[in-house]
Amino acid sequence: MLLTGSTGFLGRHWLEALRSSPEFADIEPICLARSPDALRAEAWFAALQAQGGPISIVRGGLHDAQRWQDDPALAGVVAILHGAAEVKHSRRDTAAMFRTNVDGTLAMVRVAAHLGARLIFVSSSGTVGASPRPEDAPTEDAPFARDVAGAWPYYASKIRAEEEAGRLARRLDVRLCIFRPPVLLGPGDHRFRSTGNIIRHLRGKLPFLLMGGMHFVDIRDAARAMLRAAVLPQPAPVYHLRGTACTVPEFFRMVESVSGVRAPTRILPTGVARRIGVLADAITHALPGQRHSPLPDPVVFEMGAHYWGLGSTLAERDLDYASRPPLETLRDTVEYLRTHHPQLDRRAGAA
Repeated sequence: MLLTGSTGFLGRHWLEALRSSPEFADIEPICLARSPDALRAEAWFAALQAQGGPISIVRGGLHDAQRWQDDPALAGVVAILHGAAEVKHSRRDTAAMFRTNVDGTLAMVRVAAHLGARLIFVSSSGTVGASPRPEDAPTEDAPFARDVAGAWPYYASKIRAEEEAGRLARRLDVRLCIFRPPVLLGPGDHRFRSTGNIIRHLRGKLPFLLMGGMHFVDIRDAARAMLRAAVLPQPAPVYHLRGTACTVPEFFRMVESVSGVRAPTRILPTGVARRIGVLADAITHALPGQRHSPLPDPVVFEMGAHYWGLGSTLAERDLDYASRPPLETLRDTVEYLRTHHPQLDRRAGAA
């Protein structure tokens, strides 16, 4: 299997599952990496190599596939797991994100056609699941949530990637399988990106919460489901990965219960929060030398006022998928962060 995004949070868990699970024992992982030396220097990667033998690396990126797609290491590749993406929740400077998320995905469809391989593409629950109503739970055949998520560039890029990749895959006769996970949490976020809000909570840097929704799954369970789809004879075209859907305050009360750090009690009305975010953003960009607002981007406020439900049990039926209990996921996440994040004291706030 060829893995893109192998240097990130999900890529790490793909590799760990391939090395630790007997069901994947006969699969050889091959990582696509712009800097193989940087990947080899990662302590977690070195540990994986030491415990299970070498992992092949092909030097390259999403946009230079013509250079590396005939690498001898790729002979015999039967599946590509495409997880490389750029996440930016802002309406500013999004061209590079669209290039990565859309053009990069189309490039992987072409590589899959060249290699005769199946393509597993990691999209997002937000392409169909963003809603102002907490009761909504769209299934895999639901229409894209353009009226909501289309205004947010990251989700707009994923919607476009799904549409264009689907058209190109049909034209090139590529077997395409799309996953739509919600927020991925668990141990091992060595870049501290998916866990950013939990880190801010543990550091006491969340002054208020928004009354919107949160939906998360354990990344270890999501990674295994994607790997199973890669070897399943006839996977579905799309899979939703359902986890724990809750409100934002409920989520941080769960984080409080496993960390001992009090959750914020101030709930900012959505309309007020959005107006403050827009105003702060405008003021900051009017000041010379300032590039970032002291508050999150207005897109973050808008997203925080919505819900992210998913329906369907296709993944449970086809892939034996289930996301483990939420407190287990959050406890393991907090433990990892307190052990590895340079600004967190493992003992701080411990219950």
